[in-house]
Amino acid sequence: MQMLTTVKRGVDKVMEWCCIIILGVMTVLVTYQVITRYCFNKPSAISETLSQYLFVWMIMFGSAYVFGLREHLDITVLKDRMSPSVRLAVEILTNLTLLVFAGAVMILGGLRGAMNQMGTVDAALQIPVGVIYIAVPFCGVITLFYAVYNCFVAVQEYKNHSTRTSDGTAGTM
Repeated sequence: MQMLTTVKRGVDKVMEWCCIIILGVMTVLVTYQVITRYCFNKPSAISETLSQYLFVWMIMFGSAYVFGLREHLDITVLKDRMSPSVRLAVEILTNLTLLVFAGAVMILGGLRGAMNQMGTVDAALQIPVGVIYIAVPFCGVITLFYAVYNCFVAVQEYKNHSTRTSDGTAGTM
């Protein structure tokens, strides 16, 4: 589990820096776009298109990263009232469902979609559109890793809870 946690920390850092860099580049591009549009009356199609594509990449990277941090939207009203064993089952079922979604839709479907678009060239950037769509399968792999990690964490938390309650101390999860 410790090795998995070390890998997760590394993945977290990479995702964090990717989001920071993408946001920084987008800020520069949008500022440039505003200046060229309103000061020189000559908008740049390249900066506009690139910032739109970077926005999509930032959403994909950010959503995978937030899921990995377990800070995504989570409705806990029912989960808080469940017994630890039922909570574990729900947590694992949720992560397995996401694992199937990430594997089938994001990785396989996203890869198929990206490969289908490699022949289509973006008019402004003159790069294959598939390069832009490759963010979907990439973030699918990251989400898949986080789902597996979250299953291990849920089991570990359940074991820790069981150990604390069997020692006679009140444990909460």
